[in-house]
Amino acid sequence: MYYLEIIKITIILVILIIFVYFYILSLRNNIKYKVPQVSTFSSDFKILKKNLWKYDLKWKKWADLWSWIWKIIRFFEKNFESKMTWYEIDPSNVILAKFLNKFFSSKTKVIKWNYFEANLKQYDFIYVYLFPCLMEKLEEKIFSESKPWTYVFVNAFKFKNYKPIEIFYKKGKEKIFVYKV
Repeated sequence: MYYLEIIKITIILVILIIFVYFYILSLRNNIKYKVPQVSTFSSDFKILKKNLWKYDLKWKKWADLWSWIWKIIRFFEKNFESKMTWYEIDPSNVILAKFLNKFFSSKTKVIKWNYFEANLKQYDFIYVYLFPCLMEKLEEKIFSESKPWTYVFVNAFKFKNYKPIEIFYKKGKEKIFVYKV
């Protein structure tokens, strides 16, 4: 009985050490790429779930362009049975995401790739949550390379040169912007 407790505590400590290690690697990559990463908040999921019923999302192809954390991917995969591809430049997040894919039996394709080099023509929907310093460059890529009927969901920081077709609000403030290419 005593040995089981030691094994249980050891497993918990190892898992904790692994997560701390990945967090430190992630911080290092923030400094390396000079771009802070942004996480989708729980309230964002509520907004999306409330508003996305208007769009035919089932079995569509989604691209998530470096929204840092895989919660949004699991959300789309679980709620809309979407085919997800996640572009991530942080190798520590890629390793962790591939582990979580196995653990949760996820079919999400995780790609360690610069999303500025990604082929966006194959996607029906694109989800973006990046800081403004990257949005302008990404805006040009999305609107020049995507299919004409592609929907783009942008969290928090809207595109500079295009008007959204719809805006989802959070407590009266603009939160998620929907664009159609």
